[in-house]
Amino acid sequence: MSHDACPPTTDPATGVDPGPPARPCRLLRVVGELNFGGTELRIVDLLPRLAAAGVEPHFVTLSDRIGPGPLAAAVRRYGGTVRPVPLDARLPGRFLRLLRDLRPDVLHADCANFSGALLALAALAGVPTRVAHFRSDDNQHRGARRRAQRWVLGRLLQASATDILGVSPSALTFGYRPSWEADPRCRVVLNGLDLDRLRRPSEIDLRVAVGAAPGELLCLTVGRASPEKRRWLLPPIVAELRDRGIPAHAVLVGPSDPADDARVRAAAAEAGVPDRVHLFGPRDDVGGLLSQADVVVHPSLLEGLPGSVLEPVALGVPTVAADLPGVRYISEHLPGVVIVDTEAPAARWAEAVRRAVEDRAGLDRAEATERFARSIFSLDAAAEVHLALYRRQPARRQPAADVPARNESRTYVGSDR
Repeated sequence: MSHDACPPTTDPATGVDPGPPARPCRLLRVVGELNFGGTELRIVDLLPRLAAAGVEPHFVTLSDRIGPGPLAAAVRRYGGTVRPVPLDARLPGRFLRLLRDLRPDVLHADCANFSGALLALAALAGVPTRVAHFRSDDNQHRGARRRAQRWVLGRLLQASATDILGVSPSALTFGYRPSWEADPRCRVVLNGLDLDRLRRPSEIDLRVAVGAAPGELLCLTVGRASPEKRRWLLPPIVAELRDRGIPAHAVLVGPSDPADDARVRAAAAEAGVPDRVHLFGPRDDVGGLLSQADVVVHPSLLEGLPGSVLEPVALGVPTVAADLPGVRYISEHLPGVVIVDTEAPAARWAEAVRRAVEDRAGLDRAEATERFARSIFSLDAAAEVHLALYRRQPARRQPAADVPARNESRTYVGSDR
């Protein structure tokens, strides 16, 4: 196989898109794991459109906790492979051998600053297009050792990346560097959602499953079990709602973690609502569950452009979320989000939930979905951006340190049709 970047979609002589190229564009994407998380679902949502346009998707996961992961079947469905490469001392050698065996046209790494190490290996292996993708604001406090590691990885990323993407401006500001706009390789690429997936019904009747009586609120939260998601805040919110005469149930959906699950259960016991907090674990029917919720609560402190806020907004479900740049960005473009200060106590969250539920009469769910399909967050817009990136001619690309400024927009979005 010739080791050039993927051929462009448009014939330069006629300006006409000839369809999928004769030779597939071989993509290698690196993620932590292929579990039911926001980043992973956004990536998998793109696969049908990428495969139809001639992209052959291959994945590397850096976790040995779950092997290939529950979303691996979706990758294989579109002709791809999934290779677990544990994050240990053997990773550099194993990853370099994989690159030389697979010979990808594009390496696309969704690993924050650790992408720098992967892109450096890809440059060594001669991969033409090397993409770092920042998915989170990544504004957590670090000790001296972690700051030093981040600096080294950042230098590798600057030297090796041909393209640096962020799901929002803040993801690049906090994840890459505050002066990202001065780097012509940087672009904001908004996440798209597969509305067909979200519309699929769940086999579960959520109200029956949790034992909610008619009129009791169903509060849903979607996110992996990790400290920054603050899932433990749901039980005191339910207790505060109870004290206001609003009986409610909290349903937590997402990949589990024994320690985090235990913290949620302990918070439920302390708040006196152990029978009203329900841990559902990872699910592939999130859209069907969301459509049955009365309100979504998203108290996470660390996001880029949170899919767990985009999804309910796309379905017209009232959403209460922490005041983060990505959340504000969504609320500026679509209605249905009530924003709460990140340091607010449970009582203020409960008041925001009450207000969001009272205001839901103004949200028409069918209209919300249609509005979302026309928005800058559409999946078609995201797919177009990725295809344009993957098929850019290598002859126009220069070493990272000498990349010239481009004339096109710094943000890849669709149109508000």
